[in-house]
Amino acid sequence: MILYFSGTGNSKYCAEKIASETNSELCSINSMMKEQSAEVDVKGSPLLGFVCPTYNFNMAYAVAEFLKNLVIKNVPDSCYIFAVFTCGKSCGTAEKTMRSILDKKGMELTAAFKVEMPDNYIPMFPLAEKNEQMRMLENADVCLNGVIESIESRRHTTITTKQMPAPMRILIKRIAVPGQRKATKNFWVNENCIGCGLCETACPKNLIRLKDGKPIWVKDDCACCLGCIHRCPKQAIQYGKKTEKTGRYTNPNVTL
Repeated sequence: MILYFSGTGNSKYCAEKIASETNSELCSINSMMKEQSAEVDVKGSPLLGFVCPTYNFNMAYAVAEFLKNLVIKNVPDSCYIFAVFTCGKSCGTAEKTMRSILDKKGMELTAAFKVEMPDNYIPMFPLAEKNEQMRMLENADVCLNGVIESIESRRHTTITTKQMPAPMRILIKRIAVPGQRKATKNFWVNENCIGCGLCETACPKNLIRLKDGKPIWVKDDCACCLGCIHRCPKQAIQYGKKTEKTGRYTNPNVTL
C-alpha cells in the first residue's frame, strides 16, 4: 500500500508510478484528511510507502500531523516501509521526521528517497520556464526508475543532505511554519472567479466555503499545499501581492 499527499500532482504522479510498477494499492491522504479518517488497513501488504512533498525543508507538516494520529493496521513484521519526498532541491529533515513518527508507532523506516520536481511555491518563488519544468520532469522519471528498482530489490537506503544552520532551523520552526498555517487571511480572489467550487473540493483541510458564489477561507490551519491556487481554472485565487504576476503549475501527467 502507498499513502500519498499531493497539492499540485507531483507526489501523486510519483505514487501512481510506484504503485503501478510494484502492484500496490493507492491511498490518498488528501481524501482521508477531508473525510477525517484516522485509520488505514494495510491488509498484510509486503510494501508500505509514504509519498509527500517537502515544505520549509521538511516533510509537509499537515502530513506529519496526520500520520502522527493515524492508526495503521495489519502491517506485517517483514514489511518494507519506505518514504519518497518530492522537492525542488533539498528535502531537509523530512527523513528524520518520518523516522520519528514511525518509531513512535513501533515501525521502522527501511528506506527513504527524494525526487526533485518543479518547485511551485509561487508566493515566494517564480515558476521555472516550461522547458525547464519539462527537463525536471524527465529527470524525475529517471530518478523514479531508480527508486522503483531499489524498492523492488528491498534496498535499505537513506537520503544524504546537508544539515541546515541552527538559526535557519529555528526561524522555520518558530516563524515560517506557524505563519503559513495561519496565513489563510493572505488568500483572496479577483474578478476572474466563476464560482466553480473546485477550490472547495480541492482543499484537504476543508477550509474553503463558497459564499455568494465566491470562495472564503473559514478558518486557519492551512496545509499550504496551494492546490486551490494552482488548480483554479481562471487563476482567480491569489496569495499576497505576488501571485497575480506568476503562472500556475500542475503536474501534466496526472488528473487532479
